[in-house]
Amino acid sequence: MARLIDNPLGSLSGKAGSLVFKKGKYGNYVCSLPSPSTAKRTKPQQLQQSKMKAVMHFLKPARMILNKTYFPLQKNKPVFNSLKSYYLRHGVISNKNGYTIDYSRCLMSYGDLRIPEHLQLQRIGSLGVNVTWSANNDQALANKNDRLFAIVYQPDTHKFKLFDNLGFRKSKNGHFVLPEVWSSFTDFHLWIGYLCPKQENASISVYMGQL
Repeated sequence: MARLIDNPLGSLSGKAGSLVFKKGKYGNYVCSLPSPSTAKRTKPQQLQQSKMKAVMHFLKPARMILNKTYFPLQKNKPVFNSLKSYYLRHGVISNKNGYTIDYSRCLMSYGDLRIPEHLQLQRIGSLGVNVTWSANNDQALANKNDRLFAIVYQPDTHKFKLFDNLGFRKSKNGHFVLPEVWSSFTDFHLWIGYLCPKQENASISVYMGQL
């Protein structure tokens, strides 16, 4: 790395060809791009790469939704970093080809509200879903105005859909309709939880399996 002294071009930053210009504490510097490694990845490195690829592929289309439903207890920690850390440790399962997502351990929301209890589902036609639950308003970390939400994942299209207000905790029942564009698909994964947007809080999501 070389330091630029009395640079006539002013402050430089960024990449130009094989050179990288950086601005540091003591002035401007220039260095060459590192040569790409030709070493073959070890088996542990390949597995770690497969794990990261599976997690990032799954989380990317859900990112905007999770920003609304996932509230880390460490408020200064970015949501996506917290999610990625959890999924890398708990949200994947290994197979002969690497790693895949473990839907049963996926978190679609996080916070300290009381989770939904005694959930029951009923399909209405090909796209409608009725949901019933217990109110448990009188129990700890439960408020009658908490809103029940559902998140559905359709793996063939790799799309998520948030239904963010199925009813209040006190309502005990709600209904949502899947998008018409999903009418030809039969594989759906469903998570349900509570959300309180004004307090920026939620419950941990409950995985309901496949619809």
